[in-house]
Amino acid sequence: MNFIKSLFQNQKFVWPFTILDRYVIGECWLPFSSGCGIVTGVWLGVDQVSEAFSLLSKANIDFTIALSIILLNIPKILLVTIPVGVLWATFLVFNRLSSDSEIIAMRASGISLIRIAVPAFLFGLMMTGVCFFISEVVVTWTEPAAKKIEFAATYGIPFVPSMDDFVYLERSGGRRVGQGALKRIFYVKVCDPVKKELHNVLILDLSNEKLKSVYVAATGKWNTQRGGWDLLNGTSYNVSADDPTAASHVTRFDRILIPSGKSTDDLIKKLEEVKSLNLIQLYSLLKQQEKLGIETDTPRKNLMLFHKKIAYPFSCFVITLIGAPLGIMGRRSRTNWGYLQMGLLIFAYYAMQSAIYPYGESGRLGPIVASWLPNILLGAIGAVILWRRSRFVS
Repeated sequence: MNFIKSLFQNQKFVWPFTILDRYVIGECWLPFSSGCGIVTGVWLGVDQVSEAFSLLSKANIDFTIALSIILLNIPKILLVTIPVGVLWATFLVFNRLSSDSEIIAMRASGISLIRIAVPAFLFGLMMTGVCFFISEVVVTWTEPAAKKIEFAATYGIPFVPSMDDFVYLERSGGRRVGQGALKRIFYVKVCDPVKKELHNVLILDLSNEKLKSVYVAATGKWNTQRGGWDLLNGTSYNVSADDPTAASHVTRFDRILIPSGKSTDDLIKKLEEVKSLNLIQLYSLLKQQEKLGIETDTPRKNLMLFHKKIAYPFSCFVITLIGAPLGIMGRRSRTNWGYLQMGLLIFAYYAMQSAIYPYGESGRLGPIVASWLPNILLGAIGAVILWRRSRFVS
């Protein structure tokens, strides 16, 4: 116990905040607000405001509706602009501390450069928490609301989300997910969640070992009482498993029941707005999707989205590893080339995200690797730069 107390008394590195921590973090707020505000304003002016005025001219809606759409889209934009503001703040603060020789004074008092940079890292962690809050609480409400208002204003009818092109795999009993023989494969082209109807349905029935059947129907409805799918206005093709080359038996039907042990009704509703789900809801959806064997047209997108929602906010922390050391100038240097280096590194970081994410969605990279690799690489580069600057300043 005495050893732990001595750490807090003698070690300047640990919590609680020191005067240095409060000073550096306090210096970060103004450049962060200006940087984040400028980028958000430019984004709003170029994208959201132009779309709102286009909606005003075409749909002849009230100005307050257009303004509400703009305001509801701001949280989604902040998720992108907050990391930029963190980078701008840490870079400018350490550039000013360096140019005013305050870092030299701190070093002369025995404080290491890494310790001086700790408040910037804490500021990045604070903004990481802010991004998590905006992503998980605010955006999950504002983004669907903005879509509904825009849709209703444009077409004069309530917004109804839909989901197209999904595959439902039904297996026989098995203790683990994926076990058991494959019984049926359902392919659905269009889903109408309001009417609870499936359109352009194709079902491959493998439950009968001697006879394989294919059902094609214009409409399918879930029959709760009988526990299956009612297919309407379709055709069935029956092929013998013993002789697949034999002529198939083709039958037209007005209605036929395909028994099924599970309904996809609840899952379909959740898949409609998967991008608006928070982490807990998305995790629950992934587990339910895995259990039912349901896949979208891009099967790994949901899993990739789950890991992206965790990894992306941490970019605020990783970016401080770049901004703080690049802001430090040499003692005799009048020009800080860190501006150029910072721009190139951040461009490479976002370009890497755009290039790697599709590999995670396609399965060529694991979703965890694809989500975290840009953060890991940028963090490693920032750590090397900080280590080199610490030696240079020393």
